[in-house]
Amino acid sequence: MNYRLSIYAILAFAFLFYSCTSNPLDVKLPKDEINIDFINVDQSFHQKPIDSVKIIMADFEDEIGELFLYELSKNIRENITDSSYKTVYNFYSSEYISDLENEKSKIYSEITKHEKRIIDGFKYLKYHFGDSLIPETIFYINKLFSQITCSENQIAVGLESYISPQSKVIQSIPKKGFYQWQRDRMDIQYLERDVLLNWIQVQLFDELDSKLAEHIVQAGKILYVLKAVFPKEEDRYILRYNNAQYQWAIDNEKMVWDYLVKQQMLFKSELQTRTNFLNEGPTTVGLSSESPDRIGQFLGYRIVKAFMAKNKALSLPELLNTKYNTVLQAYEID
Repeated sequence: MNYRLSIYAILAFAFLFYSCTSNPLDVKLPKDEINIDFINVDQSFHQKPIDSVKIIMADFEDEIGELFLYELSKNIRENITDSSYKTVYNFYSSEYISDLENEKSKIYSEITKHEKRIIDGFKYLKYHFGDSLIPETIFYINKLFSQITCSENQIAVGLESYISPQSKVIQSIPKKGFYQWQRDRMDIQYLERDVLLNWIQVQLFDELDSKLAEHIVQAGKILYVLKAVFPKEEDRYILRYNNAQYQWAIDNEKMVWDYLVKQQMLFKSELQTRTNFLNEGPTTVGLSSESPDRIGQFLGYRIVKAFMAKNKALSLPELLNTKYNTVLQAYEID
């Protein structure tokens, strides 16, 4: 009898321990499949004769629609007309774009595994928010290093942003036109992270023009939803930090927060203040040169994680509807 009681006690403790330490975002997904079409526009146009380009353009206009035409018009720098296929042909036939396309072709062999992770990410998004947040199409089109654009149903991805920075075509770009920190971000392992981040931001959040504190919390909500989409990934991956950047942020979290409080920056609404703490760059302006960029996003993520740790029953849609000052109240730094 005592033996049985001890076994039950051990099992109860183990269950309690597991419940306290397990990841609440690592949910069990239903077996439903989702369908997203992946289309490689660049590959379809590259090294094709002009007559084929005309036919392909018409097909993509019907299949993808307005976002395709928008991205294409940006590349050729003119509005799309019936004769634009000639300019598109010239664009993809130019030496520089041909070199870019040849470099991009080197990552095509591994693109399938990233597409699978994108699909898996959208399964988690569907679990939390339903079918309405699944795009119809994700297409790869040259965006001249502007990365990702989302419309209501489509996502356009510029794969040139994920070429190795060591490639000759990237090294040939003058440093004044393409900074080292931008080159350092060219890493294919972040493709799925960037795709889902942009989609989440566009589909679930409105643009703000408010105090820095509200922007910080909204950035944290976006990253927390992204963590729910990739629940098994480390926080540094969610934040797009390397080990050194993430460690600096953790080590200096209290210092940064105290700085924002003492300088009374949290309730400033100036665009430059928000840009300094939230936007991509070599570092966070106003902090040490060793600091990573986007430290405001890091703080936001830590704030939202602290809030959700104290409100475990709260769903993600409920989190999104929670006011920023309510979320802030849960933040404590040791």
